Amino acid sequence: MENAGSFSRAAEKEYISQPALSRIVKKVEQELGLLIFDRSSMPLQLTPEGREVTAYFRRMLDVQKELEEYCETRMRLKDRVVTIGAPSYFCRYVLPPIIDAFRQEHPEFQIRVIETNDNELREFLSTGAADLGISVGYSMPADLKCIGLAEETIVLAAPASLEINERLKQYRLTAEEMREGHYKDENCPKIRISEFKEESFLMLKEGNDMYRRGMKICRDAGFTPRIVMYLDQLLSAYYLSAAGQGITFTRASIPHYVGGSDQMYFYKIDHPETSRPVNVYFSGRSGREEILKPFTDYVRECCRAL
Repeated sequence: MENAGSFSRAAEKEYISQPALSRIVKKVEQELGLLIFDRSSMPLQLTPEGREVTAYFRRMLDVQKELEEYCETRMRLKDRVVTIGAPSYFCRYVLPPIIDAFRQEHPEFQIRVIETNDNELREFLSTGAADLGISVGYSMPADLKCIGLAEETIVLAAPASLEINERLKQYRLTAEEMREGHYKDENCPKIRISEFKEESFLMLKEGNDMYRRGMKICRDAGFTPRIVMYLDQLLSAYYLSAAGQGITFTRASIPHYVGGSDQMYFYKIDHPETSRPVNVYFSGRSGREEILKPFTDYVRECCRAL
């Protein structure tokens, strides 16, 4: 208004009436107890006190603008906080390097990981506690949207101390050969699980997809496995097998992530249940698909090697 030269020009510039603007200015002056404008001068001039007051107001406007920009930035960052639920294997080995690499390219994202089983994952996705979930999808609700990440191969892991390994020498793979991906070769020989029907099995607990598949593989071969231990986690079964406690069905990618030793051999199994999809699940009700898309695309590309 100082540059306008008069209340009427200032009112016209702000698209309000001159009397209304005069009332606003008079009210502010009354509240401050100071005259802001020298009404005796033409063109209209600020009083010395008015110049100080307008300087304060300009700083206040600058602070308000900074606050608005800060809040807008925080809201954008909040939109880019992604919470993902996954089994311990993914939380411990698969996801950390993927998340680190993704954030190098997308520093505006924050990725949080929650270790879950399928029951917990269903609840977290339905309540919004998790944006995404990784699972083989054996018991995921049909109303959840999913994107295929990879096709996973299940193999048999056996302690190297078992005598049967010598008889099946032409079928067995070392941990190093597993890491090199020899099991993906179409010419890699497959064993019949019935060869191991007299051995002790380590199995995940009933209700787990690996349990369901392992039991079907064995029963289709005409026998029920002699299970000596039921476990909650695939990694526990893997390590116990390496310690000589029994044979177990496991992910073919495990030697790549957790390593292996000369204490174990691996076998590719002749059965269709040894191939299963790994999916990322999310609730369509969240309305965040576009925000989540860069991360889900990145994870899908990285997980092709499972």
